[in-house]
Amino acid sequence: MNATLPDTPERDAALTRLGSEFKGAMAAVRRLRGRDTQRPGELSFAQYHVLFAFAERGEVSAGELAGAADLTPATVTQMLDGLVAMGLVERGRSDRDRRIVTCCLTARGNEVLAERRARFEGRWRDAVAEFSTDQLAAAADVLGRLHAMYDELDSAATAG
Repeated sequence: MNATLPDTPERDAALTRLGSEFKGAMAAVRRLRGRDTQRPGELSFAQYHVLFAFAERGEVSAGELAGAADLTPATVTQMLDGLVAMGLVERGRSDRDRRIVTCCLTARGNEVLAERRARFEGRWRDAVAEFSTDQLAAAADVLGRLHAMYDELDSAATAG
């Protein structure tokens, strides 16, 4: 681990701004998730999150998917029912253990995901276009540390 940098008024101000922007970003995502689920006939933000998890992992069980999408198994099961009904996901038995039901994207699911990714990717890249590769790497490092810190807090809360 790197040496801790000394506290200065400038560093304190930067930490305060980082905290504020982080909270704002998290609130924006929560608002998006809340609004997105109220559009009948459209996939919700959470459903796309599940589809992205499939794209990253391929064939997975509902339990694995719940962990990857940070949702409860019951929520994922309900979501999968809808995604299967829409023809975006299919269920099957694991080749390794026939007792396990696995799910994967259908060809249509891959198309829908690619369409969403294409729309989102441009906005994502535009939002960070002015930042250098080093700045983006530093931002990723900061977010990774915050991710780990919140996971530690969660583990401590559920253990105690």
